Amino acid sequence: MGLFFNDKNNIDNKVLENFGKNDAYLVAIKHNGPIKGLVKLLASTSYNVFDSNRTFIINFTSKGIYEKEISNSTKGDFSLLPANEIESLNFDTRDNKAIINIVHLGKKLSYEIPFNGKIFSNNKINFENIKSNDWYMIID
Repeated sequence: MGLFFNDKNNIDNKVLENFGKNDAYLVAIKHNGPIKGLVKLLASTSYNVFDSNRTFIINFTSKGIYEKEISNSTKGDFSLLPANEIESLNFDTRDNKAIINIVHLGKKLSYEIPFNGKIFSNNKINFENIKSNDWYMIID
């Protein structure tokens, strides 16, 4: 839903307000794998529509990964996933997007990072920057 209610300037301002000038953030969409997506689809069609369109700002720092859902607005605070609690972090890059998988305290979180679109215009450059800086964390 953040796709319809937010614009790039709102997102840039939210990141600037919380982290200063920053090129270590991504605008992401919640990603469900094929099995989880099918189970949610069978459980409830309307739930699947809303759950699959949840939009997030994720920011990578040496402290960990900050996450903020931007459903209807960018108001509110970021949540921290501390680096020492992140068990694994991996990614799968495709032509026009990347999928990031994070295991935080045994819970798997997956994000789709589109590289095309108005609010996603910085994603490709920021993704390459974050990746080249080892995600700003040391992950075993």
